[in-house]
Amino acid sequence: MREVVRQVRRIAETDANVLITGETGVGKDAIAFALHAGGPRRRHPFVKIDCPSLPAGLLEAELFGHERGAFTDAATARPGRFELAGPGTVYLDNVGELPIDVQGKLLRVVAEKQVERLGGTAPVMLRARIVASATSDLEEGVRNGTFREDLYHRLRVLPLRVPPLRERRADIAPLARRFARDAVRRQARRAVAIARTAVEALQRYRWPGNVRELQHVMERAMLALPASRTVLSRDDLPIEVLGGPDGCFAPDDRRRPTLAEVEQRYIELVLREMRGNQTETARVLGISRKALWERRKKMGLHSA
Repeated sequence: MREVVRQVRRIAETDANVLITGETGVGKDAIAFALHAGGPRRRHPFVKIDCPSLPAGLLEAELFGHERGAFTDAATARPGRFELAGPGTVYLDNVGELPIDVQGKLLRVVAEKQVERLGGTAPVMLRARIVASATSDLEEGVRNGTFREDLYHRLRVLPLRVPPLRERRADIAPLARRFARDAVRRQARRAVAIARTAVEALQRYRWPGNVRELQHVMERAMLALPASRTVLSRDDLPIEVLGGPDGCFAPDDRRRPTLAEVEQRYIELVLREMRGNQTETARVLGISRKALWERRKKMGLHSA
């Protein structure tokens, strides 16, 4: 991420189009805003366009604007998002979700730096910088014909890849502490430390939802933590983080867990899910209550 930050600082000073790629939840929105805030356009509008959320029937009018009478409800002329950005930044979030016909019109905007309102005849010069984001499979969209190759190359003048959280496990602990502090401030409670075992559990998990998922996990854990507690323990983390397959196995762990360790983790998981009920835990595990007791005693879990 230090390299990503260095790239952002360098790219922020330029006017070239930027394509940010990365999995859902890695922080592409934050990177896009950092590009805007760190450059000479910072005093001008930052206009985010969430491409998948725009209604199909109003997509072109929202992006490019319209003149009075261009369609049934167009009682007055209205500028589009590109015009509203002025000399600022237009951020096309999830650009790969745009319909193919709109991509063609967007290509003209990107290539010629001008927009034409619906129902209009005079082009409006575009002064904004264009930053776009997409998931890592945008190249696949180019190959299968769902995303225009010429538009892809126009947007990808300066490519910027944000790595998933599982590729930067050293970031997990400081991010978790940051999100915990944010939650403490919102909940107006005393500061909460994160136990070492909890940090280790967070670092073992694969984080398919990346930074956004980590933020939500810490928010949930802090909300569930009693106000009298000042340390977040491993057992305070959500079950899916502790006990799912991703919680037990991480391909880039320095040491794979032994079979005995995996068994212990799974028994602990089911015990928590069943709220300590021995009979229900044994049923889920497919063993007798006596066998469960013997395993817990052997593992040192008999007092759990």
